[in-house]
Amino acid sequence: MSRMMRLIAVLSLSLGLGFAVPAGAETPKAAASLDAALDDVRTMVETAPGDLGLVVAVTDRDRLLLVATHGYADIGRRLPVTAETRFAIGSISKSFTAITLMQLADEGRFDPNVPIARYLPDFHPKTRFSAISGHALMTHTAGLPNYLSDVASMRFLITALNGFEPRYAPGAHFWYSNSGYQLLGYAAERIEHLPFPLILQQRVLDRLGMTATAPQIDDRLRGQIATSYERRTDGSYAEAPWFDYLASDGAIVSTAADMSAYARMLLGRGATPAGRLISARAFDRFSTPALDNYAYGIEVSDHGQVLEHGGSIAGFQAHLEAHLPDGFAVVLLSNGPLDEALSERIVARLVRGVRGDQKQAEPRNIAPKPRADAASFAGRFVDLKEEALVFAADSAGGLTLEQKGAAVPLTRLGENVWGLYLTPTGPRAFTFFRDGSGAVTDVVEGASGYAKQGSGRALVAAPAAYRRLVGRYKAHGEEGQGVRVLVRNGRLMTAYIGSDGDPALLDEAGAGRFRFAEPTFAPEWFGFDTVIDGQAQRLMTTGMALYRIDLP
Repeated sequence: MSRMMRLIAVLSLSLGLGFAVPAGAETPKAAASLDAALDDVRTMVETAPGDLGLVVAVTDRDRLLLVATHGYADIGRRLPVTAETRFAIGSISKSFTAITLMQLADEGRFDPNVPIARYLPDFHPKTRFSAISGHALMTHTAGLPNYLSDVASMRFLITALNGFEPRYAPGAHFWYSNSGYQLLGYAAERIEHLPFPLILQQRVLDRLGMTATAPQIDDRLRGQIATSYERRTDGSYAEAPWFDYLASDGAIVSTAADMSAYARMLLGRGATPAGRLISARAFDRFSTPALDNYAYGIEVSDHGQVLEHGGSIAGFQAHLEAHLPDGFAVVLLSNGPLDEALSERIVARLVRGVRGDQKQAEPRNIAPKPRADAASFAGRFVDLKEEALVFAADSAGGLTLEQKGAAVPLTRLGENVWGLYLTPTGPRAFTFFRDGSGAVTDVVEGASGYAKQGSGRALVAAPAAYRRLVGRYKAHGEEGQGVRVLVRNGRLMTAYIGSDGDPALLDEAGAGRFRFAEPTFAPEWFGFDTVIDGQAQRLMTTGMALYRIDLP
C-alpha cells in the first residue's frame, strides 16, 4: 500500500468511515467480490434503525478491512459512535482467559488435566465424583452454577462454592458457568502472584498491541467508554446501571480495531507478526470442542471452521466470529441489545463476498420478530371456579382489564406479560401462554390459571403449598436478575425479569427445594423460606438470596 493510501486509511478509521483493502485477494474478480460485500456491510450498519451505538469491524489475516459505525455512544448527549469508541465485551473475555492459561501450560506452569485445587487449595467443594480440573472449568463441564451475583468479581466466590455439591461427574454435561471462569482467573493469580487483570494486560493485550483495551471495568472508565442501555418493558431504552467488574469471566473493555487484532491471532491459530502467542499444540487444544461445541472459552461451529463467542454485561453486547478457512473475522460491538438478524445478514454477506459466490442464498427468517400485538391477548379467560378475567385492546395499542365495568389500563412487563402496580390486593402480573400456532390459550396470575374461552385448554389446580411462593423476587443491589414465580397447571415456574423467554418449569427436589425440570442435570437450585403473612419472603437461588418485592 502506498504512503498516501495508508494516510487515507488512517484518516478514514479516525472518522469511523472504515477502509477496505482486500488483502490476499487472488484475482481482480475475487477482490471485487469482497469489496462489494464490504460496501454492503457498511450500508447495512449505517442504515440500521434506532439510536443505539453499533460498531462493526471486518479483518482478514493481515489487516483491518472495514470499520462501520452507527448510532450514539451516549444517546442523551447525542454523542456519535466512532471507530475509537470503547465497549465492554462481556463473555468474549473468556477466550482471553483461556489463552492466558494455555500460555502458562506452554511454560509447564499450568496443567488443564489436574485438579484445579492444585492451584486453588482453598477450593474444595463437596463432591462424590472426581476432582474438578481446569479442563472441566474451561469447557463448562464442571457442574458448577452459572453466576453468583452477590460474590461475582470477589475472591469470596472460592469459599462460597465450597458449600456447593455438583450433581454429576466433571465432563458428563455442559452447563455454562461464569463462576467456573472466575475460578480460572484466581488460579492464574496464584500461579503468577499478580492480579489477573495485570496478567492479562502483560500476556495478551500488550503482546497484541491492544493499547486501547482495558482488562477490567472500574471507575476510571466512567465517561471514557460508551454509555450502555437496557431495554425497558415498553420497548424504549434506559441507561444501564454502572458497576465495577474485575473477574476473568467478562471484564474486558475494547475497541473494534483492538478486537480485530485479537481476531487476527485466532485466524492465525495463535500466530502473530511478532511470534506465536501460544504454541500450535496449545491452540489445537484451545479450539477443540468438548461438549455442545464448546472448547476453551470459545464456541466451535461449522465443523471446526468457525470460532465464535458472544458477550453481554451491564447493557453492552458484543459478538466475535473468526472464519478460519475463509480467512476473515467480524467483530460487532454495541451499547445495547445486538440485532441478531442484522448480525446474521452481515456474516452471510461476508461469506458470499469472500467465496465469490453471489448466488448463495441469504439466511432465512432474518427479519426481527415484532412484539405481539395487544389484540392477540384480548378475550375472556375462565378459571376452575368459573371466575373470569376479561382483557381488551384499547385504541392506543395497549391492553386493559375489565374491573367493575371499567377498563383498567395494564402496563406491559414483557413479551407475554402485563401487569398492575398499585391495587388494593397488591401488585398483579398476568403471564399469557400460546400454543404452537401462536394463539393465546391461557393466562396465569400467581397461582391461579385461566383458560381462554374456546381454546379447549384444560386447567389443573395449584397445590396449596405453592400459593405462598408465587410473586416477584429481587436481588439487593445492581447486579443479578430478578425472577417472577408462578404456577401453571399445578407446576411451579420461574421467569427472569427482563427476559422474553418462556417461564421455566421447576420440579420439587426435596427439603423445600426445587430444580429446573429441564435439563434434569442442571446444577442450579431454588429454595424458599421466611414466611410472613402467608408469603415466602426470601428465595435462595443456588445460595444467592433474592427477596420478595411488591412489584408485578
